Amino acid sequence: MSPSDFGILSIHKRAGNWVRRVRQVSGVLARFGFGSMVHLMGLGRFLPARWRGMEEEDKAAIDPAVRVRLAFEELGATAIKLGQALSARPDILPLEYARELRKLQEGVPPVSFDLARDMVERELEAPLDELFLEFDPEPTASASLSQVHRAITRTGELVAVKVQKPGIETQVETDLDILVRGARYVEGRAEWARAHNVADTAADFAHSLREELNFLTEARSLEQLRANVSDDDRVHLPQVYWSLTRRRVLTMEWVEGIRLDDADALDEAGVDRRELADDFAEVMLNQIFYDGHFHADPHLGNLRYTADGKIAFLDCGNVGMMGRRVRDAFIRLLMALLDRDAQGTLDQLVVIGTISGDTNLQDLEADLEKLISRYGQRLGSSGRLGEMLEETMGIVFEQRIRMPAIFPQLTRALTVMEGVCLELNPDFDFQVATAATTQTVYRDWFSSKHVLDEVVDALRLMRRYSLRLPRQLSNVLAQGLAGGLVLKLKPYGVDKVLHRVDDMVNRLSFAVVVAAVILSSAIIFTSERVMLAQSAPARFLSIAYVVAGVVMGAWLLYSVARSGRL
Repeated sequence: MSPSDFGILSIHKRAGNWVRRVRQVSGVLARFGFGSMVHLMGLGRFLPARWRGMEEEDKAAIDPAVRVRLAFEELGATAIKLGQALSARPDILPLEYARELRKLQEGVPPVSFDLARDMVERELEAPLDELFLEFDPEPTASASLSQVHRAITRTGELVAVKVQKPGIETQVETDLDILVRGARYVEGRAEWARAHNVADTAADFAHSLREELNFLTEARSLEQLRANVSDDDRVHLPQVYWSLTRRRVLTMEWVEGIRLDDADALDEAGVDRRELADDFAEVMLNQIFYDGHFHADPHLGNLRYTADGKIAFLDCGNVGMMGRRVRDAFIRLLMALLDRDAQGTLDQLVVIGTISGDTNLQDLEADLEKLISRYGQRLGSSGRLGEMLEETMGIVFEQRIRMPAIFPQLTRALTVMEGVCLELNPDFDFQVATAATTQTVYRDWFSSKHVLDEVVDALRLMRRYSLRLPRQLSNVLAQGLAGGLVLKLKPYGVDKVLHRVDDMVNRLSFAVVVAAVILSSAIIFTSERVMLAQSAPARFLSIAYVVAGVVMGAWLLYSVARSGRL
């Protein structure tokens, strides 16, 4: 068999896997009562000829948001990751769905030790015995994409080896291809999908999940976080062992410590949990406000309190990064919320997000005022900042404002941070915890160095545009003199009007044709002379012609009645 034959077989195999997975996805969605969504995504043709969805009474009894979660859990790793990502996006998903998707769990059993060992040896290109003195065959943790094994290097360091599960990358790529194609198809056919940029959201998720599958990206993020907190003796980030790290295998320092939700162990170690909550909040706020490079999922399972009194961050696969402009705007937004300033909150939302033609700024401000007044005077000490941020994102969703992808990461990081701090200290006051950080931020904003940097940036931008402007004007004039200058106008909403007119003209033309067929067939059928003069085959064709005219007329009436525009 030639190499080209192997290539053809590989393509056929991938195509077969793709079709099987599409059928599985379509079947699961239809079974949980989302058959209309399957057809909207253009996947209806992949459904079995006789598929059975949920009974109507079952659909009525189970909340739609719960059915979405159950469907995602059954679809596996990619869907679970997608659900977890959407749970942080109340700006593109109704709030009740986002909250339900937070219940998604990754309780996935580990793969066998033989498969894990093969992956390690293939990636590191050496037998396991030559790489490690010891390698625990039982994983200490298992998720949908990977599992972690405890090991000892040849030089005696205790390490955690994160191993990607074999075959998961192929499955994820197939799922992402289905997701991106389906999102594009839906966006081309549904107004709500276009309004919320469903295709771009799917593409962003696909990019982030591919990055998560590349452990080198996580290793670099871990090293960057480690460098940023090197001067803070309250924080510990594990060291990466680059010689034992590849795309699908990540080896890092093993961290022993107490989980932050183990109150008894913390008390036994003599830890002041109130002080620990304040330290953790300050560490996270410093990462967000100063570094712009922060751990985006600092939940209790990713945190440890070490024997030397440090907060250790684990699992840096989800790290957020943002520039100074977005960072400053988000700080102002957070301060406006804490100060109960609806107008200031509105101003920063407009700065951060992209408003659409459907956005009503007056309604937006009114909704924000209602939201702020509902949460009371002492928001920071109510333990409800996370809820308020979520509801703010819900208002953004209703007003069709598109927020940058980093914004949900920030919101989730702060919400999770608040939950951890409340676990440590039920009386935790977010506003008090942020006071020192915000004062330093304000001082930095108005410092001579910061002002000078902003002036220099503005001058640099003015210089860049001033150098480009003469050339751009010259090009425009040259095109005008050459007759090549074209002015394009696109009135808002005209596409819909033209589409309606096009449909109306097509229907009118079809009606004229149907009327002509019916009229001519009636003349033929009622003319005795014509019918007697025809042969049997010709008579049969005449009758078929009459029947076709009647069917076409009936179909036209049915389509008009179904459109609701009689």
